[in-house]
Amino acid sequence: MVLVGVVAVFFTCLLLGVPVVFSLVLASAIPVLVDPLVSLTQMSTIMLESIQSFTLLAIPLFIFCGRIMNLTGVTEDLIYISKALVGKAKGSLAHINIVTSIFFAAISGSSVADVASLGRVLIPAMIKAGYSREFAATITAASSTIGSIIPPSILLIVYGALAQTSVAALFMGGIIPGILIGLMQMGYAYYYASKNEVGNVDNKDINLGENERLSKLVAVRKSIFPLSLFLVVIVGIMSGVFTATEAASIAVVYVVIVALFIKKGSSLKEYGAATKKAAMESSVIYILIAAAGFLSWVLTYYEVMDPIINFLINSNVPASGFLLLLMLLYVILGTFMEPTSAMLIFVPLLLPVMESLQIDPVVAGIVTVMAIRLGTVTPPYGLSTLMASKIAETNVIKMLKHILLFVFVYMLSIIIIIFVPDLVTFLPDLFIDG
Repeated sequence: MVLVGVVAVFFTCLLLGVPVVFSLVLASAIPVLVDPLVSLTQMSTIMLESIQSFTLLAIPLFIFCGRIMNLTGVTEDLIYISKALVGKAKGSLAHINIVTSIFFAAISGSSVADVASLGRVLIPAMIKAGYSREFAATITAASSTIGSIIPPSILLIVYGALAQTSVAALFMGGIIPGILIGLMQMGYAYYYASKNEVGNVDNKDINLGENERLSKLVAVRKSIFPLSLFLVVIVGIMSGVFTATEAASIAVVYVVIVALFIKKGSSLKEYGAATKKAAMESSVIYILIAAAGFLSWVLTYYEVMDPIINFLINSNVPASGFLLLLMLLYVILGTFMEPTSAMLIFVPLLLPVMESLQIDPVVAGIVTVMAIRLGTVTPPYGLSTLMASKIAETNVIKMLKHILLFVFVYMLSIIIIIFVPDLVTFLPDLFIDG
């Protein structure tokens, strides 16, 4: 009965629009009130232990790094680089949108930051070039999902901490799947542009902030800063010189030095505002981790997953079959819940199943993050979609056809990874010993 009350309160609070963190606390507090074996001291201790992880320190550092990077004009630089790479291919503006999202992912690790930064430049440009408002908004929201897969990724850091899996391996494992999603989205963008006869990119469509001709040499110069940052993080982790958390610290120092002494484009007031925003975003994540940590402990304490684990083991479900079920579970959860919260609750519960089926933890982590991140595109949660629709001055209902098509493309890429896991494990096996 206690378990039924916990689940009922949690989902009732979510349906009533109660903030996720309060829903978590209210639901998990029920055992404290009615079960004599569960105390308030246990609750506070478990919540505190949930955030005492060296790995989790990378989260505020990468968030701060992304905020400072945005003050250096890196968004315009990335768009310029993408424009030089794509050229005048059919559907070039849509391709620029996707390629820029891949580059931006290597800096921010946040889907919502992707939409907020790139959408304000690229969505109006796409509309001006003849793309429908709905397609421009949808492709911006859909391509932003790459930010959670290409390293550095906040969700991969959270998963690594929860599953006690190497964050370095997860980072390396996310590179090929992230590129795969980008290529598949570009394939659909090419089809859309050909079918609707959308024109190629015009140099006047995108305001790059400079009155200079599109030049490969300029693109190379603009790529030095973002590319060097990515290489510092990835090569350092890959070679074992430092951990993901230490890489985040080094990235912050590097970005601050470049921003203050080389770029020099922002005031101290803007740096202060960016620092404040990064601190607020980080605090929200840490509060979620603490609250969800205790709820996960409650569900484990009442052995909620035992019947499911026994059923899966006795039914001889293959690893690929379980990963397909895992994908569907997280896609559904992501539609209604904030991704970090859903992972914090369900990853610890599902770990025994994955261990019993001998599923590679890196593959499981990539599938989990890819599936759960789809929730930022699908309504009603769909935060990236809501933000993109606002920028494009349209609504989610009108975007629904395009959303469904991109969801199909995205889920197809997850299925490919499930049945070809070498796409995930190739780089970790190649570069990371053990």
